Amino acid sequence: MPPIETVLEENAQLKAELSGKSERIAELEAQIAWFRRQMFAGGKSEKIDMKQLELLLSGLEQAKAEETQPKTVTYERGPAKPRRSREELYGNLPVLEETVIEPDEVKADPESYEQFGQEETLEVKVKPPRFYRHRIIRPKYRKIKDKSCPPIVAPAPQRIVEGIASVELLVYVIIAKYLDHLPLYRQCSIYKRYGFSVSRQNMVRWVEKAAQWMEPIYNYMEMELIEGDYLQVDETPIQYCDPDYGMKKSRKGYLCGYSRPNENVCYKWRLSRTHEATTAHFADFKGVLQSDAYQPYITFEKGNEFVELAACWAHARRKFFDAKELNPRECGVYLALVGKLYAVETEIREKNLSPEVALELRQRRSANTHARIYRVLGILRRRSLPKSPLGKACDYSLRIWSYLSTYLTHGRVAIDNNAMENAIRPTAIGKKNWLFVGHPEAGKRAAIIYSVLISCTRLEIDPASYLRSVLSQDTRVLSKDKLAALTPAQWKKSNQS
Repeated sequence: MPPIETVLEENAQLKAELSGKSERIAELEAQIAWFRRQMFAGGKSEKIDMKQLELLLSGLEQAKAEETQPKTVTYERGPAKPRRSREELYGNLPVLEETVIEPDEVKADPESYEQFGQEETLEVKVKPPRFYRHRIIRPKYRKIKDKSCPPIVAPAPQRIVEGIASVELLVYVIIAKYLDHLPLYRQCSIYKRYGFSVSRQNMVRWVEKAAQWMEPIYNYMEMELIEGDYLQVDETPIQYCDPDYGMKKSRKGYLCGYSRPNENVCYKWRLSRTHEATTAHFADFKGVLQSDAYQPYITFEKGNEFVELAACWAHARRKFFDAKELNPRECGVYLALVGKLYAVETEIREKNLSPEVALELRQRRSANTHARIYRVLGILRRRSLPKSPLGKACDYSLRIWSYLSTYLTHGRVAIDNNAMENAIRPTAIGKKNWLFVGHPEAGKRAAIIYSVLISCTRLEIDPASYLRSVLSQDTRVLSKDKLAALTPAQWKKSNQS
């Protein structure tokens, strides 16, 4: 019989091996679940190649016994939405053409009939874009009695760019690219079909000049946000590449956005996602900074006594939602409790409560639920393997728990960062069409234009009306007060009154 020390040592080794294999199985199960979601996710815009997926699954399925019974998912259809009438849907469109069709019998004998009503048929017509020339004539004059005097002519109207581009044309091109996501080369092809031939190089120059024209307003928007006491931040990667400058392949840059709910949005173009690049433009900020748990923001908060970090509950919740397939009961408890937190936030939003009233409501109705979630996280963490999806979800929330608690002490701070994520989403849609920006400096132009246009969209301002107003003024010589009046938020107030 071997010595007791040898037996204990062998038992310890077996336990260690068993623990490692259990973690490996949990990790493989999570990967299989993820691959299955990719295979059957009908809403995904881009799916994994099926052959590639089959190869991956064939290797992973060896570590998992075949499921004897497939899960059946039932979907309950919600109440049907009431159908809107055509007048409700299209009543905003003007009637420019009206046709009266008389019956053939009435045409043959009009004296035998009288009209007692009518029936209407609606159809929507469209006129393609129409480009036309605007001739600006400035007559020259000279004195009749003294023809040696220099001629007199009215000064030329102020123009953003030299050449043929009017303010209206610039607005059309900018909105088509940055809101409708049409690359400039594609716009060139479209306009050519309607008789207007223009080179992409000219359009690039127009966009550059328009961005320079809007830059003073953009700088003022940035200053306004940084001087406040609350910011939501997020970033999205964007490729940049310019073969004319010797770049043989694209590289990754970042568009960093920051704002407050229902206010202007600003973006900064960065060539990397390092700590210095990500937080450089927050150096003078003092207040609550809300973001995901990206490490540079945590490091920035720890090194700045005037900054308090708030995390995003949507990010924390998403990890448990992804782990729900393997741990439905455990994740269901967590998600139900988080749902109670969001029910309070829905009430705050729908009643448009002030920050003071919102803070009181959170302390009264959310604080206890918040504390219960913390206790549930501790229990779930002890019952789950570290590398399992549930274990990772618990570790994520527990690691940033103090930041997930920040919103309970500030009535103005939102529970999540969704408002900023929604503001940055149009840029992600755009880059799928134009793929990358050109020279790195083009990223700054995109940041300026996106800041203005997405601020207009968020504040429900017609971007074309706003741009026509702004691009008709020389912003480079305007005073600080006049620039303040031209930010989208202030422009909306002055044009509503």
